[in-house]
Amino acid sequence: MTNTATLQIRQLAYRQEKEILRDVTLDLTANQIYTVIGPSGAGKTTLLRILAGLLTPTSGALTLGEVDYRPQDHRIALVPQDYGLLPWQTARKAVASAMKISKGSLTPSDQKVMDQLFLDMDFVEEQNRYPSQLSGGQRQRVAITRAFACESELLLMDEPFSALDALSRGRAQELFITNWMKHPTRTVLITHDVTEALLIGHQVIVMGKNPGQIKEVFSSPLQDKRNLAGALDSGILEQSASQLRRELA
Repeated sequence: MTNTATLQIRQLAYRQEKEILRDVTLDLTANQIYTVIGPSGAGKTTLLRILAGLLTPTSGALTLGEVDYRPQDHRIALVPQDYGLLPWQTARKAVASAMKISKGSLTPSDQKVMDQLFLDMDFVEEQNRYPSQLSGGQRQRVAITRAFACESELLLMDEPFSALDALSRGRAQELFITNWMKHPTRTVLITHDVTEALLIGHQVIVMGKNPGQIKEVFSSPLQDKRNLAGALDSGILEQSASQLRRELA
């Protein structure tokens, strides 16, 4: 996946026993964060799994620039809701394994990259702990660190902050954005939180259900992500949040 080509989704549909997605059409441009919001059953996770190559659409087309989009040909990082950590791997080994799979081998330079990532994610002291020794917020940080370590071309995140308390969630959002700005990549993030959708996303994709369809795409008023706390304190998001809530009602 090139840095500049647009990932185009055209009239995408997915059906199992019932129709889950219908006529989904989107343009996902490079180095942008797209947050996806909508009710349960809107097919948000199904869309994410199609982009990851875990599901094959029933119909429709996905193209990257002028060629068909084949997920297996690209470096994709997926952060699932349960974080996908293995109980026998420490946090550092989880990140190292992902880097090795992504790159084929680990170099001393890669070890330095991991050191910096754990430092940036405020996770140096906990990096040699196992998942059972970590809190939910800490496991979430490991999963995001692992995703960044892959240097992916497409980052997919399924409600990565939903299990956290308000204080931990705000800190996790800040750490994510800080690291994303260092390594910007095309990102699709599912959330049920309206403020989070506007705070993190450059574009907010609103989905309806029965079947899942795109209702509208909002531009966040917060395109510059360098001051999340200031944006919340200033109330800059409140008007957009109210409009977005009306769309979801």
